[in-house]
Amino acid sequence: MKKTFTILSLIFFTSSINAQWLGSYWTADDMNGVTHVIQDDLNENKAVLVDISAHWCGPCFTLHQSHSMAGVYHDFGPDGTNELMVYFTDVDAGSSIPILQGGSGSQGDWITGTEYPIIGPNGQGAIVDGYYTTPGVPTLYLHCGSVAPEIATSYNWWSLFTTIKGSCPSAFTFSGADATLLKHDGVAGCPDGYFVEVDLYNASSNTPLTSADIELRNPLGQLIATQNWTGNLAPFNRTTVTINHPVSVAGVYKAKVVNPNGVSDPRPTGDEEEVNVNFGYSNAYWATPISITVSGNNTVSWYLKQNSTNGIVASGFGGASNYPANISPNECYTLLVLQGNGETYSITDGASNSVVQGVVSGEEHKANFSAGSDPWNSLESIPNSISVYPIPTNDKLYVEGKYEYFTLNDVFGKIVLKSSNVLSVDVSKLNTGVYVLEIVDGDKKYSQKVQIVR
Repeated sequence: MKKTFTILSLIFFTSSINAQWLGSYWTADDMNGVTHVIQDDLNENKAVLVDISAHWCGPCFTLHQSHSMAGVYHDFGPDGTNELMVYFTDVDAGSSIPILQGGSGSQGDWITGTEYPIIGPNGQGAIVDGYYTTPGVPTLYLHCGSVAPEIATSYNWWSLFTTIKGSCPSAFTFSGADATLLKHDGVAGCPDGYFVEVDLYNASSNTPLTSADIELRNPLGQLIATQNWTGNLAPFNRTTVTINHPVSVAGVYKAKVVNPNGVSDPRPTGDEEEVNVNFGYSNAYWATPISITVSGNNTVSWYLKQNSTNGIVASGFGGASNYPANISPNECYTLLVLQGNGETYSITDGASNSVVQGVVSGEEHKANFSAGSDPWNSLESIPNSISVYPIPTNDKLYVEGKYEYFTLNDVFGKIVLKSSNVLSVDVSKLNTGVYVLEIVDGDKKYSQKVQIVR
């Protein structure tokens, strides 16, 4: 089927046939057997984006991996403001779930991380393709009422949303105060603490957003802070808000915006977002370069920023492996990964400490860490001659062996305990969380993460 479609594409191009919808409404089953009727979406006054692609198409996979469609679907689809629907179609009649999972002949895994419906297996994608005259793949059609023009592909989700909204303004006409949160993953932090950030969006078509409250719940679901925001946010605009409450425990937090312009939200869809909070190492070794690794391709970009100067220390694209970068002592750094979704990242310092690591899960993903103060001649894992137990612990921490002293530091690098060579220390009064144990013996320094639980 691949060869046939390629030949047809050449005929289309040489015949100067433009991409167009043929005017009939399609019905098709997605790969899970769920039936989708496009006219039902249009009857609900939604904009409907149809991605005409093929599993063997390289440019199609690059567009898919940019996650631009995943971004607009997450924020404006059924679990967001519910003004938009997105469909991916594999037009090859031989499409199957194993192929879409990255099997033979496929460009890669199209399924993992894709929240919107995938239409392709059992010839369903080819059926949908029959409702359009498509000169080649990828092609994006935007259904809006009774028209469905081709729109430009975009690797940036906000640019794609701007195009969709501009091409189909009738789908985005909610009147009155309406605030939502967009997908935004990361924390602002170090050296003064870690604070959750959210992306506040004015979803109203005609009312400026002048105030809102943002509630923050910890991984246990407990309300720990309410941040009041005031300003003048025009319709369809967004701004980053930092919740002024330091967090010290890693995990998935939930933020929710309420009371837009001081009233109960008349359309509460899309008001809540998860924020994945990770903490970086608080004493990265700086005397030799760190190594940065970010998976993905060139649709994903990353920057390492020195926060005191706001200067870019290093930058690159997805696919970077062990990229070297020099850092300075007593500094706070932020790794910012853009346009990602599911890529992995890691930073390792010259002493083989894992400084930060994680999975990208938003348009802007931040990870913070700080560099230490001393260029230790040896910064190593704790040797076998020193025993640290139990880990995790809830009351006493035993540090047995020969050394001068040790400190227990919180995630901000603050010393919460310091002790000379003793058998054990009482940690029962410390908060639950992850700490860094640093043991000093002459010009050597050893470190290990310690978890305290209750």
